[in-house]
Amino acid sequence: MPTQRSVVGSHDTEPSPRRTRSRTAQASRTTRQQRAAPLPQTQNDVDVDVQENLERDIAEHNEDSSSAEQVNEDDLCPICQLLLCNPVTTQCRHTLCKSCMATWADVSLTAPMTIVPVDEQARDFDAATGLEANCPMCRTRTTATLDGTRTQALRSAYPKSYAEREAEEAQDEVDGASVQTLTVYIGNSHRRVEPDPDDHAQNTHEWTFFVRPSRTDIIEEVHIHLHPSFRQNHLIRSRPPYAVTRLGWGFFTITASVILKAGYTWVSSDARDSPDGAEKGMLQLEWGLDFDSFNATGAMGRCRQKVKSGRGRQGEEWEAESDEGERDEQEWGRMMRTYRRDGGYVPPA
Repeated sequence: MPTQRSVVGSHDTEPSPRRTRSRTAQASRTTRQQRAAPLPQTQNDVDVDVQENLERDIAEHNEDSSSAEQVNEDDLCPICQLLLCNPVTTQCRHTLCKSCMATWADVSLTAPMTIVPVDEQARDFDAATGLEANCPMCRTRTTATLDGTRTQALRSAYPKSYAEREAEEAQDEVDGASVQTLTVYIGNSHRRVEPDPDDHAQNTHEWTFFVRPSRTDIIEEVHIHLHPSFRQNHLIRSRPPYAVTRLGWGFFTITASVILKAGYTWVSSDARDSPDGAEKGMLQLEWGLDFDSFNATGAMGRCRQKVKSGRGRQGEEWEAESDEGERDEQEWGRMMRTYRRDGGYVPPA
């Protein structure tokens, strides 16, 4: 009878000692690898992280939104696109920041000057509300007035933002990004005199033509152009008084060019570049000699102007090094002109 072999399955027998050692070593290596490196995230873990990050971003956004003030578009200045600060309203019904009106509203010479007695003293005025100017929005000649009611409403609606805007405006003034005001008088005094018996022209009018700015510290020089019949008809005055006295028999128109120091520009559409090339550094005025007004004592015209100094409001800055070099070059040029005019300068051969 043949011997029957028993066939047993692997589940019925114990593994050999060799196989047991091999599996134990493999398990040991796996444990060490897991300790050395983090376990891979499951899809569940990834979803939890994404959700936590999203919730954190939303919380931060809500926190910022709660502290920030949403400004209505109607409360933005049409010039600087910031919250209106000290708003002014023009006759043409445009509302803008007071500082923007002061900076960007051109003062024109097209309107007649105000004729006043020769002894009037200059008074301070506001660059935004104290003169007639061309509206920066529509170019209409207009005046502006402060809107106190709107100011209070803006302060109430945006207490934090409005306080920041006021601080910015104050800092601009400190940094020199400002518009300064200037009253310029141009005119002549007059008195009648007895003519010299040897004077065939019968010059009976003694007059003094003058340009009298309310501030002289920012004036570089004034060029005066008389009638061509005068022997010396082009004069330069580099210090006050900016005046010239003559005898004459009749009246004519005198032109005077007021040139600012380097770093200053006229806020006027009528301003021109100065002879030294400074942009809008010269303002040309005209005056017809007056022998009749105010009991024949003469008269003068009052012209209110604006001058921009230092840094521009839109971020332009004067380059200190190049600006200093420009001033030196201008000073040298003016000194040479003075020498030539006074006869004390001989150019090299």
